[in-house]
Amino acid sequence: MFSSKVMVIYRIIVLLLLSIPTAINIYNNGGIVSSIIYVPLITLGFSAIAIFLDGKLESALNRAKILRKFTAPTANRCLKIANNIGMSKSIV
Repeated sequence: MFSSKVMVIYRIIVLLLLSIPTAINIYNNGGIVSSIIYVPLITLGFSAIAIFLDGKLESALNRAKILRKFTAPTANRCLKIANNIGMSKSIV
C-alpha cells in the first residue's frame, strides 16, 4: 500500500517535470529549432533519467517489502543431524 502510493506520487511528479520543457517552449514562443530539436531532446533526457530512477525506486521499495516479511526459521533450531562418523550434533 505504501509503496504503491509512493510510486504514484513519484510518477505524477515526473509527469509534471517532463511537461516543463514543452510548457516553457509554448510560453516563450520558441523557434523552429527549439521546437524540433531542443525540447524533444531535453524531454528524452529527462525521460531516461526518470525511467532509471523509477526502476531504482521500485526495486528499493520491493526490497524493503521483502525484508519486512523475512523472519529467521525457528522450527529447526533443535534438529539433530548425523555427521560423517555417526555422532549427532545440534544445529544452533
